[in-house]
Amino acid sequence: MRRREAGIDDAPFDAVGETPLPSDDFVVNYFNYFTEIEEHFVRRRGKHLYISSLDWALIESWKDMGIPLHVVLRGIDRVFDAYEASGRAAEGKLINSILYCQQEVLNCFQEYKRARVGAGADGADPSEGTGAEAAPSSFSRERLLEFLNGRQRALDRYAASLEGNESMAALGEALERSIARLNEIIQDVASAETLDLEGMEQELSRLEEVIYEGLLQCVTAKELEAVRKEGQRQLRDFRKRMSKELYQQTLDHYIAKRLRENYRIPRLSLFYM
Repeated sequence: MRRREAGIDDAPFDAVGETPLPSDDFVVNYFNYFTEIEEHFVRRRGKHLYISSLDWALIESWKDMGIPLHVVLRGIDRVFDAYEASGRAAEGKLINSILYCQQEVLNCFQEYKRARVGAGADGADPSEGTGAEAAPSSFSRERLLEFLNGRQRALDRYAASLEGNESMAALGEALERSIARLNEIIQDVASAETLDLEGMEQELSRLEEVIYEGLLQCVTAKELEAVRKEGQRQLRDFRKRMSKELYQQTLDHYIAKRLRENYRIPRLSLFYM
């Protein structure tokens, strides 16, 4: 693999085994979307389970579709309630993947959207409470700067590890552009009177895409196809129950996640705080 040729195995940043920053109890669920879903699924399952890359890819697809956190949790609850009522849970059989919840989550999302059509003039759904779509108000400037500065240092080290490697030149150029923009974002956070977290998240996600596009130019067709086939194999049993769009979106997210993990690409999204 080219990541070995590039010396990525010795890269100074491990995106998979990274130690997260301390949690902020006052941060609303929007920026804990992934972990809230994972923890809720494991809690309902009653036994710890390692969440697979495919499960995380599906969660990312739900996030991109705009499905609020409380709607996802409602769908998971319905699946487990029905499973327990069927008696299969009492037999010791466990649900082993979030993918088993995907159809019920979509059903709940359709119900949610229909309810919003009939909501008040302000479009509010009184059943929502605080969910994934709520605007976070308690992100401290200090914590954001700690996160962003840490990511900038990680990208600097990563870019330095690629210097002189022509096969990874496209990734190196993407990193250079992204580091420059990230530095501007850090300066904005440090000086702005108010923080626009939604706009910041959009900018950080855009930088992640720039870096990923640079990585794709460096990955061999053989390696890319191997990851694609791995994702298709894991999705095989669920494909008939997924829409064409959701299937392709989940597969694309899986490929991106696996490649980022393989090459230890630092993540910038606030979801990784």
